[in-house]
Amino acid sequence: MVMKLFMEIKNIFADLASTLILGKNKDAANLAIILSEKTKALAEELGK
Repeated sequence: MVMKLFMEIKNIFADLASTLILGKNKDAANLAIILSEKTKALAEELGK
């Protein structure tokens, strides 16, 4: 489960970077929210 979350976070970072480069700030904000949720889930999983 932890490895899956790491991979998802890595992919979200890549999407976020390309979205910011393209200047799509609204899309970037949505990705940032998703990234926050995934990192919270990862922290909870690692805290077990």
